[in-house]
Amino acid sequence: MSARAAGVVVFVIGALAGAAALHFGWERPALDTARARAQVYEQDLAALRGHLDQANNAVAALEGRLLVEESTRRGLETGLRVMQDELGRARDSLAFYEQLMPPGPKGAISIRALDIERVGPQLRYRVLLMRSGTNDKAFEGSLQFVAEGRVNGEEASVTLLPTVLAAAQEAGASSEPGQTEAGVTGENQAGTGLLAVEFTEFQRSSGLLSLPVGFEPESVTVNVLEGRNVRTSRSIELAARSNLP
Repeated sequence: MSARAAGVVVFVIGALAGAAALHFGWERPALDTARARAQVYEQDLAALRGHLDQANNAVAALEGRLLVEESTRRGLETGLRVMQDELGRARDSLAFYEQLMPPGPKGAISIRALDIERVGPQLRYRVLLMRSGTNDKAFEGSLQFVAEGRVNGEEASVTLLPTVLAAAQEAGASSEPGQTEAGVTGENQAGTGLLAVEFTEFQRSSGLLSLPVGFEPESVTVNVLEGRNVRTSRSIELAARSNLP
């Protein structure tokens, strides 16, 4: 090879080397930038995947709550239907028993059940009052308890005071001797010991009746009064017991 050809070769090699150096000098920063962007994109993608997982979990939780609420709603609807059925049966039973009741004029008052028993020095009573027909205005009256029995071996009749009324009467009474057996006479003392009642269709009443000292009751008559008029009454022997529904 001649010296001129060798020089040409050297020149070409140098030119190629310079071109390569220039190429890598320009492209290297762009490559680094692309790599950095790729890393950022990967981080953003990972974050988006995390948000997607959270959203999927939230959707699953909402679906679970919806299933629970749907089950609760169905349970409430079932319970409501059962209660409506029971209410219907109760109304049918009420209508049936109303047909069994003896007919009476509208507004007639009756003592449907009565129970009285001895409890130490007192009598415990339970009474069920009913009013026939449909009434817009409530019945306003009072109960009176008249007992027949014996005191010191002799027959006697006494109007018994409900315990509350008796306590109020004792609080306002004088402390004169002989007051412990007050009220035990041979006649009913109407107008004393009245217990107010007010109802439209029916009313249950229960409580205790005070017994005077030395008085042994044998029977009790319950009077339902409207003003001074007796609307109805019912008697019970203390040895006999009637059922109260």
